[in-house]
Amino acid sequence: MRNLNRALNRNSYYFTHYAVFVVVLTVFCISISKPDGFLLINHIHAPVFDRFFILFTQVGNGLFVVGLMIFLLIKKKYKWTVQIGISFLFSGLLVQALKHLYQSPRPKVYFGPGNIHEIQGITCTGLSSFPSGHTATIFALTTLLALYFTGRKSGLLFFWIAAMTGFSRIYLSQHFPIDVLGGSIAGVLTSLLVYMLLPLHVFERKFEKSEFENQSIKLQ
Repeated sequence: MRNLNRALNRNSYYFTHYAVFVVVLTVFCISISKPDGFLLINHIHAPVFDRFFILFTQVGNGLFVVGLMIFLLIKKKYKWTVQIGISFLFSGLLVQALKHLYQSPRPKVYFGPGNIHEIQGITCTGLSSFPSGHTATIFALTTLLALYFTGRKSGLLFFWIAAMTGFSRIYLSQHFPIDVLGGSIAGVLTSLLVYMLLPLHVFERKFEKSEFENQSIKLQ
């Protein structure tokens, strides 16, 4: 519990906003039925928002995280790459396990074709809707980043990137609000566990120069 409190206190701005996000979304999901809650958001559409969220939702794509890991490898940030990779892997496994355990049709299947607002060019991939994989991925990534970039501005930036990505999944008719809630919890919990159980110093010996190399540098 002490380690958890220490982790949460590293970026109280991020985790405070996330706690409000969870409470508000939970109340929304309890107060309004699953289909009505989705339709309430689905009616809000404009061409400019369509184009924006089609692009913005890609931040939660696994390929974006892989690209970030390649960038960090090029910059020789090996420990960060490993930690982000572990968090990404385990959040993905958790999401897939839940999808198989809890069979929930996506909005397009739930309502039937033509009964909801759909954006041209957006295809529905996968049958199970709960939880949202994109949401889990982005919350796993931003949670780790918030734990290392602890300022107020960075905490708020990371939170809103994750929250907007989650909203994009509902806006694009890919998920229900409860799917986004579940995905966010999966992502945040996974990264908190990775941060506490596998902190960066665990990887230090693996990536630092050997004693022989250090001695060779001194001799030169």
